[in-house]
Amino acid sequence: MAPTIQRHPVATFFVLAFAITWVVWVPRAAASQGLLASDLPIVVGQVWSWGPAIAALLAASLTGGRAAVRELGARLVRWRVGRQWYLVVLVGPAAFSFVVAGLYTLLLGGSWSAAAPQAFDRGVLALVPIFVVLALTDGMGEEVGWRGYALPRLLARHSALGASLLLGVLWALWHLPLFWTEGYPLYQSPIWLLFVDLPAQAIIYTWIFQHTRGSVLLAILLHAAGNLFALPQATIHGDLTLSVLEVGAKGLVALVVVAVAGPRYLARGPRPEALSRV
Repeated sequence: MAPTIQRHPVATFFVLAFAITWVVWVPRAAASQGLLASDLPIVVGQVWSWGPAIAALLAASLTGGRAAVRELGARLVRWRVGRQWYLVVLVGPAAFSFVVAGLYTLLLGGSWSAAAPQAFDRGVLALVPIFVVLALTDGMGEEVGWRGYALPRLLARHSALGASLLLGVLWALWHLPLFWTEGYPLYQSPIWLLFVDLPAQAIIYTWIFQHTRGSVLLAILLHAAGNLFALPQATIHGDLTLSVLEVGAKGLVALVVVAVAGPRYLARGPRPEALSRV
């Protein structure tokens, strides 16, 4: 068993990430649909967003030992990157959401109040503590796995575009139980949107990853900012216009990234440092 695990580190990680998370999420989804009795409080399902991080630590230990765990930790605290990338990950998601909400309002006749990021409903002063919570939960819980462990290993075997698309599809699959779990943003939303959305996002994440020496910290900040300034995921009176516009805009940004940076590395210049070590 041990040699097989060591030969397949990426598969090992994804099996662990899905198993650790879905052992709670699938019963919760079944209970939400009335198929299974469950007394699990909703906070348990939220804490389980740390499944990918736990899976990354286990997979690193099983497949690479202390060296792989140290490498994972080094990526987590890699903060010495160009200042412009902090601007990209912290301000970019807010700017993107406001542009999409503006287009929805001005060009399509939608309601600004219904389309604008809901974070501001709690007041500007609440943004910082909410951001910190999002960074420590969904951000760290997911990105230690997706970008900290899986992406460097996928990049060692695939082009940056191929690695991003593969990771994006698996990232979307991981969320599936939430489509049937009442109380979560994805509940009863169209599944196909996520399978377009996350691969596009994965390309953007990889582009930033390649320019920040493989920093997981920057991926965590981007994840938190993206969630903080997310547009409403629930359809407006059953209308998918805003959601389709948002996903289409992300796809356009991803296409521009690929066109400018190139599909092989999603980065200009020589072979990025992030690809040199796994």
